[in-house]
Amino acid sequence: MTSTGLRHVSVVRPFPARIVRQDRAARLVTPLSEAPEVLAGLHHAADPEAYDVSAAALYVYRQRRGSEAYTGLVCDVSTEAFLDGRVRGHESVRPERVEALVRHFATTPDRPALVALLHRAGPVVTRTIDATTRTPPTLDFTGPGGLQQTVWRVTGGTAALSEELGAAAHYIADGHHRVAASLEEWRLAGMPPGAGLLCVVYPMDGLRLSPFHRWVTGRVDPAELRSLLSRGFHVREVGAAPTPAHGSFGVYVDHTWLAVRFRGPRPDGPSGLDAAVLNDRVLAHLVDDRTGPSTSLEFVPESGSVAELVQRCDHDGGALFTLAPPTLADLTGLADRGHVMPPKTTYFEPKPCAGIFLRHASDEG
Repeated sequence: MTSTGLRHVSVVRPFPARIVRQDRAARLVTPLSEAPEVLAGLHHAADPEAYDVSAAALYVYRQRRGSEAYTGLVCDVSTEAFLDGRVRGHESVRPERVEALVRHFATTPDRPALVALLHRAGPVVTRTIDATTRTPPTLDFTGPGGLQQTVWRVTGGTAALSEELGAAAHYIADGHHRVAASLEEWRLAGMPPGAGLLCVVYPMDGLRLSPFHRWVTGRVDPAELRSLLSRGFHVREVGAAPTPAHGSFGVYVDHTWLAVRFRGPRPDGPSGLDAAVLNDRVLAHLVDDRTGPSTSLEFVPESGSVAELVQRCDHDGGALFTLAPPTLADLTGLADRGHVMPPKTTYFEPKPCAGIFLRHASDEG
């Protein structure tokens, strides 16, 4: 499927919103999660009086903590755009998680979570956000994690804004599993025309990109780990956690920090990323059936405390691997070529909160 002959304005569209009321927002708005067991506990539909219904529109959505602000445009994005290359993913998904979400969607008509996209913002987007955020907001409250949550309705004509957004390539920052589940649900429904996903679209630098660290819980043999590292990496002991940098990673094991750099040629594509090199050459051999159920691999966002993980490693004899995130150029370049990174390679924050906007399945199309 291609976008030939399709008008860009049909890709990104205003949508009829159900927006949480100011006096209910602090109670109903929650952190974002793709876990079906968490989504199942969100009963937004049980309190319809907590939401106001609005005619179709686009919205500016900002999260702020102190001087740091993260601002995007909330819109409806055509389902077909996620299939024909106009919206591009960069991480693989776990089939069991997608299947669980499909089952959850079948019993839950309200969709409280937004998919986060990145794009190279044009002048209309920039002017619209600047002008709109100078007007009184529709909603303004302090949400999860102490982040100020502010929403503005975009007034005036939105055709030029939709056209510019629709002409851009978009990259999924957060929501790969929800996108995959929504596409499967759409296929099962016979691919009805006009379906879409509710998204918040940020400029390319509009979110903070960080990595997931790798934490091997349970007892790791330091000699075995050092032997694995010696086969393909330069290794040196350092007195403190090394600053993560591209092409290298830090390792903490047996009360010691190591700075590790791969010394071989890197393959092109996803297999050349630091996370993939670490997994293929170290973790795949360190964490396998031989280790037994007492050892497992955990993925921890950089926002977690490294000092706390070090303490846990000291307690159970595990190992910690700290990485730098791939660059945005890595992400877009791989996505443009149709490649995907391993799961848990990137972590974008802050996540858009769930429950500010509701999208009911009957609103689609």
